[in-house]
Amino acid sequence: MTLETWDGDDESAAGRFVPLYVLVNGRTAPRDSSLDLATQVVALPVDTRRLEPEYLEILRRCDGWISVAEIGAYLRMPLAITKVMVDVLIEQGYLEVGNPAQQKIIDRHVLDAVLAGLERL
Repeated sequence: MTLETWDGDDESAAGRFVPLYVLVNGRTAPRDSSLDLATQVVALPVDTRRLEPEYLEILRRCDGWISVAEIGAYLRMPLAITKVMVDVLIEQGYLEVGNPAQQKIIDRHVLDAVLAGLERL
């Protein structure tokens, strides 16, 4: 039997202080069943000092609207774990769920131009 030692080449597993399953308390799916990979989230301006580094990294990526799938891709995390971690951040009030298209359009001129274009059709 040979003992394997870490030689410093595998950054993904060796650089992580806490196994991902510990961060999500062993959960395998988000509690919010409507949360999917296309769900858009954005970070809320709240105190984040008590969060683990992995959660802080997610919040750093969410300074603007971003999908759950994009978060997983940027952070090179399994999508199932990403969904659960995003769900935890939503539950704790660190992220807001929505869609950038749900934001109010303030410029009435844009709406008038769209309406005029539709009326010409």
